[in-house]
Amino acid sequence: MNGQSSDGLRPGEDIEAEAAEWVIRLADPQVTDQARNAFHDWLDRDPAHRDAFDDAQRVWQELGLIAQGDANPGRRCGRGMLAMVALAAGFALWFWQDDLRIRLQADHVAAVGENLAVMLRDGSRVELSSGSALAVDYDGTRRLVRLLEGSAYFTAEPSARQQGRPFVVEARGIRITALGTQFSVDLQDGDVAVLVAEHSVRVEPVSGAAPPVVLAEGMGVDARPDAIPAPAPRNVDFANAWRSGELVFDDRPLGEVVRELNRYRHGRIVLRGGDLAGRRVSGVFHTDDIGRAVDRIAAELGLRRLSVPPLVTVLY
Repeated sequence: MNGQSSDGLRPGEDIEAEAAEWVIRLADPQVTDQARNAFHDWLDRDPAHRDAFDDAQRVWQELGLIAQGDANPGRRCGRGMLAMVALAAGFALWFWQDDLRIRLQADHVAAVGENLAVMLRDGSRVELSSGSALAVDYDGTRRLVRLLEGSAYFTAEPSARQQGRPFVVEARGIRITALGTQFSVDLQDGDVAVLVAEHSVRVEPVSGAAPPVVLAEGMGVDARPDAIPAPAPRNVDFANAWRSGELVFDDRPLGEVVRELNRYRHGRIVLRGGDLAGRRVSGVFHTDDIGRAVDRIAAELGLRRLSVPPLVTVLY
């Protein structure tokens, strides 16, 4: 046994999910008697159901999404239900539009929760992390690929073996030219993070006045088209741990950690509270069990969590 139920949730998480669903269903002012009867049958089935429902109801009330002080779970005002419907619809629409936009441009897309290895026609190799997308545009003068989303680890075939054609990666207005073989590119909130694992690369804006920067082995930079700072040493193994199914965070802001975790799940983790994004997180988490990672982070930071599977998990 791996400790997970048949739907991928760990024991207890399925009850929490059902409880949250009941809170949302019963918030509908037009809830039917049949639904109320089914709810009471569910409550009577296991004492843990009542506890889970009470917890979920209390959380929704604290978040202001259902009416306070209503003892009858079948008589909620419609405001909470409308809020949840709007939230769910917004997330679903955002996922669909964003995914469609990327897929229309990309030649290679890694599925959510999986890494994808791609062998390009010149012999170069690309590893894409979960949800990442790549477009390929080779011609007679250069071997150009564009990272559209996520993270990628490149092992470039030397230009000497390709009639002198350089291997070039473009991402968010930044151009990275391989002067060696192995490097990674990671699209962060507003930056393009480049880190060299072997030899060197040149980083420069596609257009703009910022001067180019050459990164040596073990050096990295967070670049923008208008500013490319001085390179700094970075831990290559930590940064590329996703290649072996791990995410390593060393005193990273929670907002950045959540952004990374969100790449490995279909739903989204959301922070509620203005100061939460700056809380610091350290730890090693497995990419195939993001739910456990969220549990650990919540416990270590003293946060509470609320899930509406499969769309959203709120940390507050």
